[in-house]
Amino acid sequence: MDKRAVIVAAFCMTLTGCGGCSRVSPGHVGVKSTLAGTGRGLSDVAVGPAWVTYNPFTESIMEYPTYVQTAVWTKNKDEGHPVNEEISFQTKDKMQVYADISLAYSLQAERVPAFYLKFRTDDLDTFTHGFLRNLAREKFDNVAGSFSVDEVMGDNAPFLAAVRGVLQKELDPYGVHLEQFGFIGAPRPPDVWAGANAERVRASQLAIQKQNEVLQAQADAQKRIAEAEGQASATLKLADAQAEANRKLAASITPTLVEYRKLDKWDGHLPQVQSGAGGIIVGLPQGK
Repeated sequence: MDKRAVIVAAFCMTLTGCGGCSRVSPGHVGVKSTLAGTGRGLSDVAVGPAWVTYNPFTESIMEYPTYVQTAVWTKNKDEGHPVNEEISFQTKDKMQVYADISLAYSLQAERVPAFYLKFRTDDLDTFTHGFLRNLAREKFDNVAGSFSVDEVMGDNAPFLAAVRGVLQKELDPYGVHLEQFGFIGAPRPPDVWAGANAERVRASQLAIQKQNEVLQAQADAQKRIAEAEGQASATLKLADAQAEANRKLAASITPTLVEYRKLDKWDGHLPQVQSGAGGIIVGLPQGK
């Protein structure tokens, strides 16, 4: 003990005669309780850091932390206490579910006297893994009766919010405030539900696969139709173009053009055989 603490303690002893003096640590609340006489009960509350004087023969000082306490209740004996502390509850469809729980809570300084009057101990570990766990298990079971196993295993935020709400309501009179509350990992449903759910998942995946195959077949068919329509359209356009060319070519052929084409290809020699009104002229070879 340092010199200053010795002086303060001596001063407290001087003030109280054969009394005592206790220092409430930072982050704690000190509750002075009168153990005997007509004034039995709580007589003082001090928020640390503070010094509290008391009569050790008739009074005692209980100290409680006001900082956040954390706990886990799990099946794993290497977490929390070395025992199975998982929480079990039954859903409205009569399915027994097991879950690991994590929580954090704090004591509200102004309500610590109520906490003391209820539990008469400053051993928060016993409170956490005894009274608090039993109360939480009861609330889980009560609330689960309104939820299906699918709702607990799926989007379970509404379920957890409901459990937390009724649990907090029970703890309010004792100044216990839940800071965090939820599952560790996924809850563990019975094997019968797990098997049925696996079948549902497989069936859903198969249905999605078949649907994708149908969509793919439809897409392939649409592609083939589009290609055929494209080819038909191209052929039609080519035929239309050829017909238009033929029409224009036919329209351009006149008797004058025909005669011109004949003269354009004539080499200047008369035909060797010619018939007409004047008779037949046969060209004979000429001698040298």
